[in-house]
Amino acid sequence: MKQLIDCADQYIRQCRIKDFALLKICLCAVGIIIGLSIPEKKRKWPLAAAGFVFVISYVMLMAEFIKIYMDER
Repeated sequence: MKQLIDCADQYIRQCRIKDFALLKICLCAVGIIIGLSIPEKKRKWPLAAAGFVFVISYVMLMAEFIKIYMDER
């Protein structure tokens, strides 16, 4: 498992902004496919869970970005 994580770290170091954009687009497409496969009557809880995960991850990402931004200024 450690080798896999080290390999992922190396990949991230070599990525450019376009690579991350493609990764985001790919993950968004997977999310849409999964979302469309859930029956309409049962979409409430997955939607709430996805919203919760989005908000938490967004706050964490923006907190790190703001911290780096403030350090640069």
